[in-house]
Amino acid sequence: MNSMTLTPHSEYQGEITGLYGDVLQGWALDTAQPDARLVIEVLVDGAAVALIRADQFQPDATLGDQFHGFAVQLKGAWLNNASRINIKVANQIDLLGGSLQLPGQPANEPAAIASQVWYNGGLRLSGWSWDPQAPHRHMQIIVREESQVHARVTCDQRHAALANRSSADHGFTIELPWLLADGEPHVLHIENDLGQAVSGSPVTLCCWPQGLEGLLHDHAKSPNPNTLKLITQLAGEQNRWAPKSAGFHHYAQWFECFQHAEPMPAQLPPGKVGGLLISTGNQSDDAVTLASLHQQRMAVSEVAEGRIENILPALLTLLSTGCTTIIPVQGGDHLPRHAIDHLHAALSGGSAWAFADCDRDGPSRERSLPWLKPVWDVDLFIGADLFSPGAAFSADIIQHALVLLTPDHGLQVLDWHHFLAAVALASERRKARVVHLPKVLYHRHCHSPASPADAPASPDRRDAMEWLSQGLARGARVQSLPNYPGLLRTHWPLPRTLPKVSLIVPTRDQVGLLRTCIEGLLSNTDYPDLEIIVVDNQSSDPAALEYLATLPALGVKVLAHPYPFNYSTINNRAVQLANGELIGLVNNDIEIIEPDWLKEMVSQAIRPGVGAVGAKLLWPNGMVQHGGVVVGINGLAAHTGNNLHQEDPGYLGMNQLARQQSAITAACLLLHKPLYLALGGLDERAFPVAFNDVDLCLKIQQSGLHLIWTPFAQLIHAESASRGKDQTREKLARAQREQQGFIERWSLAGQHDPHYHPALSLDYQSGPYGGLAIPPRTYLARESAPRLIRPKVLQMEQQFFNSLHIHKEMA
Repeated sequence: MNSMTLTPHSEYQGEITGLYGDVLQGWALDTAQPDARLVIEVLVDGAAVALIRADQFQPDATLGDQFHGFAVQLKGAWLNNASRINIKVANQIDLLGGSLQLPGQPANEPAAIASQVWYNGGLRLSGWSWDPQAPHRHMQIIVREESQVHARVTCDQRHAALANRSSADHGFTIELPWLLADGEPHVLHIENDLGQAVSGSPVTLCCWPQGLEGLLHDHAKSPNPNTLKLITQLAGEQNRWAPKSAGFHHYAQWFECFQHAEPMPAQLPPGKVGGLLISTGNQSDDAVTLASLHQQRMAVSEVAEGRIENILPALLTLLSTGCTTIIPVQGGDHLPRHAIDHLHAALSGGSAWAFADCDRDGPSRERSLPWLKPVWDVDLFIGADLFSPGAAFSADIIQHALVLLTPDHGLQVLDWHHFLAAVALASERRKARVVHLPKVLYHRHCHSPASPADAPASPDRRDAMEWLSQGLARGARVQSLPNYPGLLRTHWPLPRTLPKVSLIVPTRDQVGLLRTCIEGLLSNTDYPDLEIIVVDNQSSDPAALEYLATLPALGVKVLAHPYPFNYSTINNRAVQLANGELIGLVNNDIEIIEPDWLKEMVSQAIRPGVGAVGAKLLWPNGMVQHGGVVVGINGLAAHTGNNLHQEDPGYLGMNQLARQQSAITAACLLLHKPLYLALGGLDERAFPVAFNDVDLCLKIQQSGLHLIWTPFAQLIHAESASRGKDQTREKLARAQREQQGFIERWSLAGQHDPHYHPALSLDYQSGPYGGLAIPPRTYLARESAPRLIRPKVLQMEQQFFNSLHIHKEMA
């Protein structure tokens, strides 16, 4: 073995410039070869812990070409009880300058802000910035040229540079204004909201108007029919492969294009409109709200003021004056001039109440952070209140809500959250018509939470949602989520004697996957009455056959299926032989990680009106593989949440909230056996491999039952690990047939998924919740999927619930 003696290199220069929280920054340069980019070794108390290339922009550098900087995040475990940090060029002896003695700064001196900005050309900047003194605060970044501010952005995107931090959502992307593409040099200073320069600032850019944007720019200055023809052709070509949507950072411009005021509705229902001002006690905020109420195209007959802790006097005042529609507005929020006439019109046709979409005022009153909502979903409402900003309530539903509250509150005091809970309970019990108006008709105050996931904990709301949950199912409990105290979870009650569950696991060879799955079901699933049926589809591997032979002794049934692979047939056959009242479809590449996963799914499945339940499935690395299914993506369907970590909130917190969906994957799906049989099971002829689960789910939804996705049953799913991808010519042809069959059968449903907003993108590339549709698909009022229950389905459903509740008293 050859050996090499390391010698000092006198041409290396560099130093540590600072430790910002757990991010170490510095620079290193080989003065003899200034074009080289050195690899730096970081040592903590003499032990090497990290390698990083010194190739980042270093604006204050006096040597080299200003691209010899580095930034590396150090894990907390490396820094715990450490005393000194040094750096050196990798594979060299001598240390570079700037040795750090820990702690990095005196206790009374605030740490500097850790940050980095990159410019890779064009009109886009990216980077990250976070405050070690407030690590969960999302900083603001400002881009200015001398005294002119060109852009502001919040650092709330996940960034790979912070992957080792507990919160990595401190990245940013800045789209610079088109006016900078004028061929002139611009020196841009990038600063945080504390006035500190971001590492990598200033940035010098020089851009010319190019491409399609450049043609549009030139055409706007000097219209030319030939240029317009070329623009149209280029746009058509790009439209075939590029997303037909806009990113959320374009929301302000998108709003101006697609959310402008429409004419007054032709027919307005009779009645008076009352405005309910929920005062904050701040006179200027309340004045903004009152002004928006009095500037409406449709006159507000009466405005009453109440506080969030007691709105009862204001409600009674409005009801006593004969108001048939009551529209609440939180102090500081405001309505566009055309809001009330559209909300009032939405209550026509016997609707109990209606709600529109909302957004938030930006720093300069620009539009930002839209809440584009699904149809009414009581499960989602319990988790987070997406629905009340922009709502209009009929006097009738308010009266019913007040009657429900009388035994508990005596109508002495009524806080805002219990009022909403009572309206929700009255709506559910009466099966009232609740309408969603997919238009932005409500603007929230600039200091209101960006998302429900950012809302602070509210004991009043938790108590109100527990009251509501117990009104839906006696014995229900509600708790705040540990990582998101403003979000809630309901623990639905289970009967003392749990229903038998039959879990069906198709398999072929892949003994490693199957063993992990079965051992998890047997040893790590906390459920007492479980039947496991493994369907062996032509296994030939000796190890797999040997393992299958051992399963009957463990109480696992093994069903031979020596026929060509047809996922639908395999499951349908096993369901016929299953003894459980509930059927669980489980892939053999599922791994159990939480013992109570099945109890959570059963507690959802036995609720009246629920047809099927799906789980939160994760890739082995903790990223979300299945967070529900949106129907209509690329004309077909797609899983949600694939770009999220299991702990990310997701759009409007939905990655952490139990909610209704149009479809859920059969990789882990629980439903009633009578319902499965009544609907004919999975379609063996049209969908032997793919789309059979979405097809079944849409039939369940069409029959009037709900499908629930719960994040509180988490499992690992190595998707397609057992069967592989469809890559052969035969498999591709079969996949195309199934896709076409799905489109032909469900094309209408694909355009109108009630749990997905029509202004959200259906692009495959952007994915669910990945962007704004151009244009929105509809502005028409919508509601939950209609109940078209087939008599046989209704009979089977009733038999199931009777068998469950007659001889099983709820705990």
